Amino acid sequence: MLTENKNKNSGFRVHRRSGAGKPGTTKVLGRLIVAGFLLLSICQPIWAETIYNGGDSTNQDIAEEIKAKQQKIQELTDKINAYNDSIKQYRSQAVSLSSQISYLSTRIARTEAEIELTENQIDENSLEIQETENKIKQNEQSIGTTKKNLSEFIQELYQRDRDSGLEILLGNDSLSDYFNNLHVLAVLQNQTKETLKELKDFKTNLTVLMAELEDKKMQLKNLKDKLEKNRAALEDQQATKQSILTQTRNSEARFQSLLSAAKAEQAAANADIAALEKKIRGTQAQKLQALGDATFIWPVDNMGITAYFHDPDYPFRYIFEHPAIDLRAKQGTPVRAAASGYVGRAKDGGKRGYSYIMLIHSDGFSTVYGHVSKIYISEDDFVTQGEIIGLSGGMPGTSGAGGLSTGPHLHFEVRKDGIPVNALDYLP
Repeated sequence: MLTENKNKNSGFRVHRRSGAGKPGTTKVLGRLIVAGFLLLSICQPIWAETIYNGGDSTNQDIAEEIKAKQQKIQELTDKINAYNDSIKQYRSQAVSLSSQISYLSTRIARTEAEIELTENQIDENSLEIQETENKIKQNEQSIGTTKKNLSEFIQELYQRDRDSGLEILLGNDSLSDYFNNLHVLAVLQNQTKETLKELKDFKTNLTVLMAELEDKKMQLKNLKDKLEKNRAALEDQQATKQSILTQTRNSEARFQSLLSAAKAEQAAANADIAALEKKIRGTQAQKLQALGDATFIWPVDNMGITAYFHDPDYPFRYIFEHPAIDLRAKQGTPVRAAASGYVGRAKDGGKRGYSYIMLIHSDGFSTVYGHVSKIYISEDDFVTQGEIIGLSGGMPGTSGAGGLSTGPHLHFEVRKDGIPVNALDYLP
């Protein structure tokens, strides 16, 4: 026996055998299926818009916060560029205590702006991470909903496919009802294909969002590292300014006297190093060759660089082109031989002079360690890579610091055939 159910909205007649369920069940099921098709076709584009465009109110609020941060970042960038222009002008001015202090004060202001800039970039990045996490959560919810809908479609298709074409034809009162039922089956099949495609798209988008999240987290880590370095640089610059004021006692005459003494001291050290290296390479050639290829390690732990090779921002750039890198190191940090070599000079400058160590290596290389407060090796010794050769210094007024020192650090030079080269090109 056959029972007839008619969907008033669609005009479809869906026939099931009476043993398939209670009277009216098929009619309700048919209406639910048709309503489900309509609901899914309406809702799925909305879900897609929410996922791909960040459509919920939370992400809209985050987007507004990000925009505000970007405006602040641009303001700070413009401010830093203005400081850079001022610093260039100070470099061209005559050397005086007042111009030096103004130059250092501007550098301090620029670093403070760079710190604020980095803090805002960190805030922006954190907001972007939150926005991406929200999108991932929405995407995962949509995947779950789509899977549920797909399961329902497949179950309905399975139920309808159990009836043969002849059974469907015999189960309908008219040919029109028969074709209506075939149309419902075709709609189900088509919707299943579309849902499978949407599921694939959601999963692809999820993969992209997850990769984007990891990238933003890495950016956040780099920004935090940059912030710490900027804060350390600010401390160094403030200490340099205070050191100059302390050493000069705010006297222009005393500043010029210290400046002349520092120039002479550096000139004497450079001349001594160049002459001595040339002489030693002639007398110790075989022993130096026996050391093997020259490879280098950091002489102190890499805690940051306060001045680079030929650094235009070097505070005393008018004394000489900075031939080294200055490594941040606390007063009394152990200094290690960057490579195995021969101790060509272990100069103890005493309380008021400049102390330094020069090691001569194979392949035409030599290294210089300046502002040392203690020396643990003697001239004519051979040392191995990593061996402690002294302690760092640089604190104004301490042994070995020399004149116009900028504060605790290690002055580290690498020379090739007697000529200073950028040490960063040879360090790991």
